[in-house]
Amino acid sequence: MIANQIRYLSMGKIRLEGIEVMVRIGLLEEELYAPQDLQVSLEVEYDFSLIAESDEISRGIDYRDIVSCIREFSKEYDGKTLERYADFLANNIKSTFNANRVRLIVDKPRYTKKLGLKQISVEVEC
Repeated sequence: MIANQIRYLSMGKIRLEGIEVMVRIGLLEEELYAPQDLQVSLEVEYDFSLIAESDEISRGIDYRDIVSCIREFSKEYDGKTLERYADFLANNIKSTFNANRVRLIVDKPRYTKKLGLKQISVEVEC
């Protein structure tokens, strides 16, 4: 197929799973004094047509920049609930990268064994 006859994608998704971050978050007194481990997974939907046509990362979203954004946001964050953290982070990513949609899952492994659970997580989409 000749290059000018190729049909470029219009929408696509970047999926990143298990980004490890340290966040000051929690309701219990012990949680408020020291950051705790969370894992962030997300799906970022945006228009792939420019990067598909040019094959230049500058025309799309570099997943390394998403990871850096998540880690920087997490380092600065100070709050009580996973729901708020996830909502603020998802909206920050959506606006920073001009994404059409962001689906984000935050896992909090710290209390799973203590509560007899396999997983504690929240999921948001914006």
